[in-house]
Amino acid sequence: MQADFALEYDVLTLEQSHRLFLMARLVSGPAQEQSNRRPLNLSLVIDRSGSMGGDKIGYTRQAAQFMVQNLGGRDTLSVVLYNENVETLLPPEPVTHKDAINQKLGAIKVGGMTNLSGGWLQACTHVATNLKSDQLNRVILMTDGLANRGITAPGKLVELARQKREEGISTTTMGLGEDFNEDLLMEMADAGGGAFYFIESPEVAPLIFEEELRGLLNLVGQNLTVTVQPESEVGGVRQLNAYPMHTNGEVTTFQLGDIFGDEVKSLVLELSIPALKAVGNKQIATLRFEYDEIGPAGARHQVIERAVMVNVKPGAELPAPNPEVRRSVLLLQAAQARREAVAAADKGEFSEASMLLKRAAESMDDSALRNDSALRDEHEALMQQAQAMERGTEFYGSYNRKMMSTQAMYTMTDRHEDTMFMRAREIERLLKVAPTEKKRGVVPIYVSWRGQMLKLERDLMRIGRAPQNEIVLDAKNVSRFHCQIKHDQGQFFLEDLGSTNGTFVNDQPVKAAQMLNVGDVVRVGPEQLVFHDDPNYQM
Repeated sequence: MQADFALEYDVLTLEQSHRLFLMARLVSGPAQEQSNRRPLNLSLVIDRSGSMGGDKIGYTRQAAQFMVQNLGGRDTLSVVLYNENVETLLPPEPVTHKDAINQKLGAIKVGGMTNLSGGWLQACTHVATNLKSDQLNRVILMTDGLANRGITAPGKLVELARQKREEGISTTTMGLGEDFNEDLLMEMADAGGGAFYFIESPEVAPLIFEEELRGLLNLVGQNLTVTVQPESEVGGVRQLNAYPMHTNGEVTTFQLGDIFGDEVKSLVLELSIPALKAVGNKQIATLRFEYDEIGPAGARHQVIERAVMVNVKPGAELPAPNPEVRRSVLLLQAAQARREAVAAADKGEFSEASMLLKRAAESMDDSALRNDSALRDEHEALMQQAQAMERGTEFYGSYNRKMMSTQAMYTMTDRHEDTMFMRAREIERLLKVAPTEKKRGVVPIYVSWRGQMLKLERDLMRIGRAPQNEIVLDAKNVSRFHCQIKHDQGQFFLEDLGSTNGTFVNDQPVKAAQMLNVGDVVRVGPEQLVFHDDPNYQM
C-alpha cells in the first residue's frame, strides 16, 4: 500500500495567513485470490416484526440467500431473527450446506414487535464464540422499524456497539423503508466500525447485501488510522469528513476503518496557517498512517509517516488549486450543507435549509472546476433539494430526511460513489411515471414532476434550467428556457421555446402550441411531467 498526501496549494505567501486544505491518502493494491482471503465470521440479524411483511421480507430472504451462495466452507455464519422475541435460526457453522441454510431462510415468517437490541446482542454472542484475530468478525443488523423492546435508549446502544468493536466485533447496520431511526443506525455503525446502508425500497435489498459482501470478500487491511501532528505554528486542524476521532490537544487521530482492494482511502483536513516569517521550505505537520495489512501469512501492523511541507515565497500569488483536492473539498462541503439543512428542517426552518443548499451549489458555480461532471451532478442535486425544501413539510418527511442524511454520511465517509448510485436509483424511481387516466378534453388542474406538484393557476408558467423559470429542471439536455405553459380561454397550451433537444407530449414532438389534457405526459430532456386533476396523485 502507498500513503501520501496532496495540498490544495503547496506555495504560500510570506507573512500572510492561510486556510489550507490537506488530503491524506492511502492507496491499496488488489485483493487476494479468494482461496487466500481472510475467512469471515458473520452473524446476520434479520428483523421479522409485522412491518416486514410482503415484499420487504421477500427481498430480504433473497438478499440473505445471495450472501450464503457467495460464502465458502472456511467462513462461519449464524442467523438471528427477532421481533419481540429473539430466535437463532442458524447457530454458528461453516457455510458448507448451502441448500439447507437457504431453505431455512426461505421459511422466515413475520409478526410482532421490534427487539432490536436482543437480536443484535445475540448475534454478537454467536460471533464471539468463534472470535479469532485472523478472521473478519462482523454482525450485520437489518431493521425496518424503531427499537421498542429490550434496550431502546440510543445512547446505550451506541455505547454497546463501541464496546463490541473494542472486543473485536464490528457492526454494519441496514435500515429498510421509512420507519427506522436513521440517526441511531448511523451512530451504531460509526461506533461499531462497520458501514451504514439505507435500503430505500425492498427491491434494493439484494444490491445492498451484495455491496457489503463484496467489501468483506475484498478486505486487504483493517483498523486504518491517520494521525496528524501539526507544528507549533499551525493554529488548528478540522476534518471535512465524518470519521471517529480523538485528540489530546497536540495530536489528533482519525479512524478510517477497513481497507478494500484497489481502493483510495482519503481524509480531507483544513489547517489554519498563521503568517509565516521566513521564506523557503517549511514543515507544517506530520502525518502518520497505521493499519493492519492482511496477507496470506496473516496480518502485519504497518506504520508510515509523511512530513507535510510547503514552500513559502515573498509576495507569491497562489497557484491554481490542486483539482483533486478542490473537488473533494467541494463535495464534502456539499455533504456538510446537507447535514446542516437536515438539522434546520428538523426545527421547521425550511428557508434556512434551502439557503444552505443553494449556498453550497453557488460555491461550485464560483469554482474553476464548475464544468467538472461530478460537480455538475452535485450542483444539480443541491438545487433540486433546495427548491424542494421551500415546500416545507410537503417535501420534508421521513423518506426525504433519510435520503439527505444518508447522502451526507456516504460522502463524508469516503463513499461518494454510493451517494451517486442512490441518487441514480432515485431518479429512476421518480421517472417511472405513475399511470393516470387520460381524459381527452378535460382541462388539467395540476402538474407533477420528481415528487413535486404545482397547481396550474398562472397565465404563464415557464419550464427550464434557469432559476427564473416557474418550474426549474436543472438537468442535462434541458435548455435554460425550454418550454412554457400558457393559459388561454380556459385551456392550457404547451409551447416549445426553441429548445436544443425539443419538447415532447406523449412521446410526440411539440411543433406548435399544443392543448394539454388530463393524463398527458410531457418530456423535457430526461425529465417527465404529468398533467392531472388529482390532488392526491403521486409519481
